Formats: sequence, C-alpha cells, structure tokens
Amino acid sequence: MKTRYKNVTVETDRHGKLRARFRKTGFASVNMKTMPDQPGFDEEYAALLNVQSATSPAIIPRSVSDLLGRFYKSADFRGRVSDETRHRRRLILESFRAIVGDDLVEDFTFEHIEALLLGRSEKRKNDKGRVVGGKVAAMNLREEIDRVFRYAKRLKWRDDNPVEEAASVGQARLTGYYSWSEQDILQFKRRWPAGTKARLALEILLWTGQRRGDASRFGRKHIVRGKINFRAAKNGADLWLPIAPDLKRAIEALPAVGIETFLVTDFGKSFTTAGFGNKMREWCDLAGLSHCTAHGLRKAIARRAAEVEASQQGLKAVGGWKGDSEVRIYTAAAEQERLADLTLNRVIERFSDDDAG
Repeated sequence: MKTRYKNVTVETDRHGKLRARFRKTGFASVNMKTMPDQPGFDEEYAALLNVQSATSPAIIPRSVSDLLGRFYKSADFRGRVSDETRHRRRLILESFRAIVGDDLVEDFTFEHIEALLLGRSEKRKNDKGRVVGGKVAAMNLREEIDRVFRYAKRLKWRDDNPVEEAASVGQARLTGYYSWSEQDILQFKRRWPAGTKARLALEILLWTGQRRGDASRFGRKHIVRGKINFRAAKNGADLWLPIAPDLKRAIEALPAVGIETFLVTDFGKSFTTAGFGNKMREWCDLAGLSHCTAHGLRKAIARRAAEVEASQQGLKAVGGWKGDSEVRIYTAAAEQERLADLTLNRVIERFSDDDAG
C-alpha cells in the first residue's frame, strides 16, 4: 500500500504485522524500523533519502556490472520474451551482480562458476525467513549467466564461455519442481476448506494448469461463453478451457472476490506474480506441505492427464505448452508407471508360476 511518503510502502508481513518498506529503483529495498508518522520516522526517512541519493560508485570497465548494463540493452535480453520473463531473468542476474559485480569478466574460470552454482544450490533462509536457493535455483542461475557470457564472447571480451565448461550442479530439469500427489492435494483441502482464498488458489492452479502469474490474474473477464479463455503471458498461447465443477464451486464459495481478479491481497489489490507465489508458499507451509509449490500444481494436472492416457496434443492444449519436450518433463513419472504396469503385468501373466510354493 502506497503512502504519502515517496518510495515508502506499508505491507502486512507473513505474521500479520504491518511493516514499512523503503524502495528506490536501482537500490536494495530497506525494511524500516518505524512506521509513517510515528516518532523517529522523519529522521529515519531523511537518512534513507540521503544515503540512496548519494552518487553511485563508478562502474569498473569490463566488469560484470559493465557487462550486465550492456546486456540489458541488447536484443539477447530484450527480444521475444514476455515482460514477466524478462523481469524474472533480471532478478536472477541482479543476485549474480550483488556477489561479483566488480569482478572482471575476463578473470572468470569454470571453477569460479562452479563455486557460485554450488553456493546457490544450498537452501537457506533469507532475512525475511523464506527459504531460498536449491537445485532449481542453481539451474536457473546457470541458464541466465550462460546467456550473459555468450554475449561477452560476442563483444570479444572473452574467447570462451566458462559456464559451458563448468560441471552441472544438482539434478537435470527433468525433475525440477515437485509434482503434488493426490494425498498432498487432499491434505491441502482439509486445511483450507471451500470459502478460503487458499482453497480457491489451489483450484485455479489445479484446474487451469497455468503458471502462477496467469493464475494470479485470473478473473471474471476470463470466463467467456461458459468457458475459461485467456492468453498465457509466457508464450502467448490463446487457451480455451472448460470450467471444472470444483473450480466453479470454489469461486462461488468465497464470500468476496476482487473486481479484476478472483484472488486479492488483504488490501483488496490483485497479487503480483511473486506475491502470489509467496502467499502459496505460506498456505502450503501451514498445511504441512513445505515440499509443495504453486508450480507443482501445474505438474499435477499434467500428471493427472497422463494417467488417463491423454494424447500429447491434448496435454499441450491444456497446459499451453508448445514443445513436446516440455510435456515430457511434466509427465515422465506418470508415463513410466503406466508403461511399467502394462509391461510387467503382461510378463507376470505369461511367465508367473502359479503352482510355485
């Protein structure tokens, strides 16, 4: 929630307590010790303005910071992706800059890259108490800095790409986010009954099969002729989906929904993509499902579809995937189990010795 003080917003933290935060483009956000109009606020606010207004240190030529400044203006970064994807990539690269921003691009070796990836692969709690890092985070970092060092080669700042030579850290993306099981879904429903925001969030994610950014923007305008219609933000896919009865009941059961979106914050505003992801993280934790994520429900609907032997094209039509390889990532486990049952049961039927003691 904006305040009358420039760069200051007030938000509710995960414990339900109001917090003031100072944000300014180009600088790290700061959690303030005092609330607006309380004793001591004016002094703290003035100090933050003075610090943030100070002249930034000069960027070292051919450093990581110099390279990123050029990369952000290039077609490699700006071309043919959604604003949401571009924002996500920039956040990852800024976390990279925070560690090695002043280091010269030419000095990096595969050993430096491996050390950074190993550090990112370790899960830990940040200053807000949220768990960050992990294998998927390391893979995401590798993907983004690979693009950056390829761009450095094009600039003739290097003759090679140290990311290509670095060993893989963590598992391949074939596993990626954990896919919710039917028991996980039931446990979440028991903790969050119909009429809660958490329950509606689950049903939206589960029955539209969409990414958290699209799910957070889902509203009445997307219900057309008794069906769901929206354009996926990531790849522009124009999707028409039937409304599942469970989803319809969850919408009707919530006492109040937003005007633009069904799901809204405690302040009546639509969720940001990150805000919705964080809220799902909180709801999952309270349900005893710390291993589950919003994205895992996208995998769950693909798993369900695979288990009823949906075709490859049918799976792509539901999830908005455009490549067959993407679908295989989400359905590999279900396909393995189905084929194993089919094959081994036939072997058992043919070769099992029923008379063996």
